[in-house]
Amino acid sequence: MKKKYKELSTTERIGLIAQVLLTFSLLVLLFMTIGEPQIMEAVNIIMIMLFLVMGYNNHFIYKRKGFTLFNLIVALLLLIGKLFY
Repeated sequence: MKKKYKELSTTERIGLIAQVLLTFSLLVLLFMTIGEPQIMEAVNIIMIMLFLVMGYNNHFIYKRKGFTLFNLIVALLLLIGKLFY
């Protein structure tokens, strides 16, 4: 029996592409911070954006409401930590 998948809209595709690009750039920047600790600010910003995009994708594509809340809380905590650090 063949499983049918729903067709993704343009915004959902953009969300998935953004998640892949942010994950890849986060991995690259993490390897770059080994010798250069000043890049950690960029890593923090990309992590905030990644958690927000993951929350969006979980809510609208995967329909996982619990993970959406978790991702948004982590993004908010990272943002608060960045503002007060």
